Amino acid sequence: MNNWQTPGIDVIGRHNGVVGQLYDGKRLYASRGNQLLIRGGAGPFDPLTKLWARGAGAGTARLPWLGQAARAGVAAVIRTPTGAFFAVVRGALWRFMDDVWTRSWTYPAFRKPARRGICVDREGRIFVAQYTLNRDRAMPIVLWRSDDDGHTFHEVYTFAPGEVRHIHFVQVDPADGSLWMGTGDGDDECRLMRSVDGGRTFETLGAGGQRWRAIALAFLDDAVVWGTDAGRDAGDFRNLAVRFDRKTGRLDDVCPLQGPVHGVTATGGGDVWLATGLEGGANEEDDRVHVWRGVGGDDFSEVSSFPQGPQPRRVQYAITHFVTGQHSQPADAPVSLVLRGVRGMALGTLDVRPR
Repeated sequence: MNNWQTPGIDVIGRHNGVVGQLYDGKRLYASRGNQLLIRGGAGPFDPLTKLWARGAGAGTARLPWLGQAARAGVAAVIRTPTGAFFAVVRGALWRFMDDVWTRSWTYPAFRKPARRGICVDREGRIFVAQYTLNRDRAMPIVLWRSDDDGHTFHEVYTFAPGEVRHIHFVQVDPADGSLWMGTGDGDDECRLMRSVDGGRTFETLGAGGQRWRAIALAFLDDAVVWGTDAGRDAGDFRNLAVRFDRKTGRLDDVCPLQGPVHGVTATGGGDVWLATGLEGGANEEDDRVHVWRGVGGDDFSEVSSFPQGPQPRRVQYAITHFVTGQHSQPADAPVSLVLRGVRGMALGTLDVRPR
């Protein structure tokens, strides 16, 4: 028995072993091990291409615990205006164009960016943010940019050693095309930043505490919303849904959450969805992953929860995250949740609708 609690959603599709990745305005792309999948509407996914890359992890779908322990498989997918796909795989970024895979770039001194640590802006520039353990804070932390569709990358912005531990995300604001970046993890390292010149310079919008620690953002017309990612290193800090007012710059607490937020998305209907993870911290309420929906970004209610699976946390935290690009879907489109490490679905994607 899964022991899933879904009082606020209807599950209309279940895809075991499939990791939903990207909605590009027309199609939903996903991965299964080293294979990219495509879906144009409802129903099953169809194969698109296989990535023959060291570390891609063909066995991830067959043996999800093994694949996740090895951090194998495709971690993220983006698509540029030229039609090129880029797949984040352990240690490298791979480019798919004209039915050919080529290694675009090998990450220096880190395994891969965070899940939302890679994006492409309106001009087709690709940004990759450095995410490394950096426990002693001895490393400079770098944001790279490609101006030639992923053929070359260069440093565009650098934090000096000791400024931040790592970069959690880079995202493009659909309202104006600006680039937003978030960092962590200690109170003085948590920052929300915004660039209007392609990442060369950034304005710090807020900093100095766990309320500014986020793994991703949800953009609305009048506000930016996220859930705090205060993990097991944050003591008893109570995680929150927070709302940043675009006009005033004020940050308001919306509601408390049961744990650090690993999933954030906005939908085409203007809702915000947040999902907590389980890291084993003192600030977690229970052994369940919780999913919340905020109508208009502030009226939040819990819509589902999933119990932790039997795997050790060091193999895989129990988490839910979301397919990127869901803000560009029709307002009545289902929301795609990606589950990892929950009981009844070691790895997979659910299509859901709010009740």
